[in-house]
Amino acid sequence: MVKWIRYRYGIAATSLKRPDELTVQQLAHRLGISPHVVYYWIERQVVHARKLDGRGPWWITLDPVKEQQLRDWVRTSGHLRGQHSYTQL
Repeated sequence: MVKWIRYRYGIAATSLKRPDELTVQQLAHRLGISPHVVYYWIERQVVHARKLDGRGPWWITLDPVKEQQLRDWVRTSGHLRGQHSYTQL
C-alpha cells in the first residue's frame, strides 16, 4: 500500500543509508570478491557494518586505511584471488 502511494504521488522512498556507507554488493564489486566473503568479514568483525533494528541490508563503513588493508589482503590471499568474479585488481 505504501509503495503504491509513493508511486501514485511521486514520493521517493527514504534511504537511511549514509552517503559514506557501502552495501555488501558494492564492497564485493569494489574489491572484486564474492559477497560471501564480505558477509564472512562482517560476522568476524573485520569490517564495521550496521543494520537497523537487526533487519534489512548491511551498511558498511570503510576508511581509506581499512580499504587498502582489505585490498592488500585480497591481492595476497591464495583463496580470495581466485574469486574475482567482478573485476581484476
